[in-house]
Amino acid sequence: QRRDYNMSKPLSKKKASMLNMALMGAYQIVTALFGFVLPSMILNTYGASLHGYTTTVSNIMSYVALVNAGLAPAAVQALYTPLAKKDTYRLNQVLNAIDHFYTVSGCLYTIAIAIIASVLPFVLSNQLPPILIVLLMIVIGASSTLECFIYSKYKVLLQADQRLFVVSVADTIMYFVRVGLQVILIWAKASIVIVMAIPAVMVIFRMMILSIYCRNNYPGLDKKVVRDNSALSKRWSAMAHQLAGLVVYNTDVTLLTLFGSLVQVSIYSVYNLVFQKLYELLTNIFSSGTLASFGQLMSENKRESLLRNYDLYEYGYYIIITFVYGVSASMILPFVSVYTKKYTDIPYVDVKLAVLFMLIGFANNIRIPCLTMINAAGHFKETQWRAILEAVINITVSLLLIKPLGMYGLLIGTICSFAYRTTDIIYYSHKHILNISCKKSVLRVLRVALVIAINVILYKLLVGKYIMNGWGEWIMYAVIASIIVLVTTGLIYFITEKKQFLACMNLIIKRKVKR
Repeated sequence: QRRDYNMSKPLSKKKASMLNMALMGAYQIVTALFGFVLPSMILNTYGASLHGYTTTVSNIMSYVALVNAGLAPAAVQALYTPLAKKDTYRLNQVLNAIDHFYTVSGCLYTIAIAIIASVLPFVLSNQLPPILIVLLMIVIGASSTLECFIYSKYKVLLQADQRLFVVSVADTIMYFVRVGLQVILIWAKASIVIVMAIPAVMVIFRMMILSIYCRNNYPGLDKKVVRDNSALSKRWSAMAHQLAGLVVYNTDVTLLTLFGSLVQVSIYSVYNLVFQKLYELLTNIFSSGTLASFGQLMSENKRESLLRNYDLYEYGYYIIITFVYGVSASMILPFVSVYTKKYTDIPYVDVKLAVLFMLIGFANNIRIPCLTMINAAGHFKETQWRAILEAVINITVSLLLIKPLGMYGLLIGTICSFAYRTTDIIYYSHKHILNISCKKSVLRVLRVALVIAINVILYKLLVGKYIMNGWGEWIMYAVIASIIVLVTTGLIYFITEKKQFLACMNLIIKRKVKR
């Protein structure tokens, strides 16, 4: 039996995308700001070794996440058609299959965490108490385990239906509660185990919010409908991409943990924290927030609308990238100098590290528009060998350079792999999905790099201050750097592509711009 499901009036693609981007942006900004505060408090309260270990455990959990690798993107892809056709029966078949796979993943998560928790004390016993190593692994891993069991099904449904903003609202509310509790506990110098257990508790409350919303807006959902596991056949190709991404994004911390020390991991994590938060902010706003809209345009074969929207999307995104990295390039060293000023005996402030991380962040973020097109089209199998090659380049160069160059060698390995894959993503998306020349996009990328370089030079000439004594001073110079970047970026982008610039302004101010 097939019947339409009743739900609230669907949002237009434009309105849904704008809501998703706005509310996800708000959530990512909140998490980015507090994401700097909490690690700093942990570093200053519990010390560099424990700070480095929490980073290591988070990195380990990324490997454990392989148990559900490829599931989320394949699930979103599988839900597009039944949602568009309002086919409740098919929707339940797919959603129940998603629920089944996430439940299995949750069980595998639990087993993996138990095994790793029993092994880690033998690896790091000379740096931290064994019982603390075990307990931290369990409580940090519990958050991911609970997400698989009770939360992820609702999240992928809402993302596929262009209602990711609901997830953002729930996540933002719970994040404020979580941060408040953790800050109070750290101030009280409570056990680090209790502090790190708070996120797992918050997963339950996030699930309750999404569950209530989905029950009210998707009344046709039925767990008794027999699941169709074949609906997630693309999972294994998507898994290859996530496996490759896991190697690319976590090789450095893993090798530092094995061949270096927790203090070196701590140094790495301070720089990585900044650029990881920037990547998460930009990816979640501009990729996750628009993925479903582009996916539906492709499924409906609306080519002209797709190309028009992509062109404006890419242009607007590159403006944001130019501003964000123009400011970050000048303010990263001042940030690190203030963030770690208590630890004068540890070389946190390092120009070479700042430059290398800046290059990695640029190469990683500049490909987001084209990568969004690949994911929206579901070209996981077609591009999996390219993603695997990126991982091979990363691990090979990193292993070759870690002994002579240490941490710098690891970062160079990442830069080499990103240089290949970013170029390949831009080429592939234009040739096989958009079916247009990539010349305009390449020129836009070069413009981003040029404008960032100009802003770095202007900051050096006009300000030139990189070591600061407090957050008040840092904020003042960050404002100055932002003004410099805003003026130069606005002028150059207006001069070079006036039509697109005015179109972007029109979206922001909600009125027609006279040409």
